[in-house]
Amino acid sequence: MCGKIKLMLTVFFVILLVSCTNQPQKGKSTANNLDVIVDVEKENNNEQLIADLPIKLDSLSDYIVFQIKAAGNQSDNKVSYNSRKGYSDNYLRNLIFQNTQTEQTNVLTINKIKIISYEQLYNAKNQTEKVILYQVIDTFNEDEETLTLTSLYLSINDGKNFKKISPKDHHLNSWKYFPELKKVFFKTTEDSDGNNILNNLDKQYIYSVSIEDFKAKELLTNEIKTITN
Repeated sequence: MCGKIKLMLTVFFVILLVSCTNQPQKGKSTANNLDVIVDVEKENNNEQLIADLPIKLDSLSDYIVFQIKAAGNQSDNKVSYNSRKGYSDNYLRNLIFQNTQTEQTNVLTINKIKIISYEQLYNAKNQTEKVILYQVIDTFNEDEETLTLTSLYLSINDGKNFKKISPKDHHLNSWKYFPELKKVFFKTTEDSDGNNILNNLDKQYIYSVSIEDFKAKELLTNEIKTITN
């Protein structure tokens, strides 16, 4: 009888030990919990963010990218690079780049943003440029009637030099990259009448930006005035 009791106690403690050691630890990846947990301070509360498994933008690159999303938006964990589907609000919260040789990491930005899409640019020979283009929401208002504007950003391929290119209070309409010129051309709309609605009555602009120095230039200003008058 004593032997059976000792055996039962031994099995009980083994089960207890195994259950304790299998608990996922915050900030670490385990067999049952492959997402890295990160707590980020919001304005009045905490938003829990998680990192997906890494992806590689380019097979020849020394960098992999961890996509950061809100922990509550896990309707589909199979979202891949440059995809707008999978999260309940369709936005990534940030990106973390890691050098595969040194294992050093770089956070894209410490500012609050929502990434609509991002992609690496390619040259005329279909080789990757060392530049990534982003469509980003970077302004947030409690007033639901306030416009949500999309901005154009660029960075180099390790996530550094993350820079806003489109002007403040402008909405990015479209963009196009010309590899032979090493320039991105993009079109924006400004809510020039201040009615919180973007339409054909609002002023539109065209810019170009060099991927070599990230300097933007407004185009066709005088030409449009000439043909309008």
